[in-house]
Amino acid sequence: MRIFMERDVTEPQITGVRCNLCGKDVNKNALGYLEDHISLSKTWGYHSPYDGEAHDIDICVACYKDLVQRFEIPPSIA
Repeated sequence: MRIFMERDVTEPQITGVRCNLCGKDVNKNALGYLEDHISLSKTWGYHSPYDGEAHDIDICVACYKDLVQRFEIPPSIA
């Protein structure tokens, strides 16, 4: 027979996002959802300059637009 106990679990909740490039907050819309932005997560492999580090960044739409204009090869659009 299984015996259970109740416990409170605390989990992290995102309360806001700030662009890593310009430092501005990503706004929330009228319903409380964050406006569109890009989030990148990368765990670097061995022999890279960031060996074993995990990096997370967020970029607002305005900064993304400026960033992709500098790409030699533009992103593919589906």
